[in-house]
Amino acid sequence: MTAHRQGGPDFERREGPDLLCRAFKYLAITAWLLFFVALVVSHYARPEMDSGLVRYLGLDIRDYWRPRLTFWLVYLLWGCVLVSVASLLLNRLRLKRRGDHLHFNIILLLLSASGMLFYIVR
Repeated sequence: MTAHRQGGPDFERREGPDLLCRAFKYLAITAWLLFFVALVVSHYARPEMDSGLVRYLGLDIRDYWRPRLTFWLVYLLWGCVLVSVASLLLNRLRLKRRGDHLHFNIILLLLSASGMLFYIVR
């Protein structure tokens, strides 16, 4: 029992989450908030939907992206991508023990934000 405490093969020196582990959590929250704001901005920036009722009533609809909101949308998505990449790089540097793991939600966020950015910019 005392050999385990003094430095056996399963000896864990970490007593709790350190600053870097807490930084992962805060970076993930920041990135998800940026993505959520980008989704709200994209709702107001996108073209209006052309449905059968709109065509029947002869209503005018906007068929283009609003330039000012699209400008902000692109920067929000780039911010989300950069924060996600920074979080992944820090996490990659931190992966040293068997109990450490790669955060799947950051990978999913990076793929979603970069896909949306590719769709907007193309």
